[in-house]
Amino acid sequence: MDKKMETLLATADTYTLVTIDSRGFPHTIAVSPPLERNGFYYFKFYINGEGKTAENIRMNRSGSLFCFDKEKHESIALKGYFFIEELVEYKLLAAKLNDFQKQLNYEHPVIAIFETLSLKHYENMHAEILDVPEK
Repeated sequence: MDKKMETLLATADTYTLVTIDSRGFPHTIAVSPPLERNGFYYFKFYINGEGKTAENIRMNRSGSLFCFDKEKHESIALKGYFFIEELVEYKLLAAKLNDFQKQLNYEHPVIAIFETLSLKHYENMHAEILDVPEK
């Protein structure tokens, strides 16, 4: 992976998750950085298991992620699939949460896993599109 893309993914303080609702429209939320990730192949986010995003993922796994650096005029848009992972033990996860995530205090927290199919990297009005090879 390009070092610039890696740096942006590692330093972005906000990501947007986009899912598709029951009427076929995008549903967008802003979330904290991923709890875990493997390059641009997969990401794990902490979300409300009773929220609209989790509901949408259960109905339609297609979606996208987006993060940016406004100072560098750089962004990454990823297209792929979401999956829901139920939590077995909240205490194990709590150590990975930031202060904001801990304050959310969801009754039914889950992990939204995102697997990337393709990405677009924009930097200073130049776009690079990459398809992720199948595993």
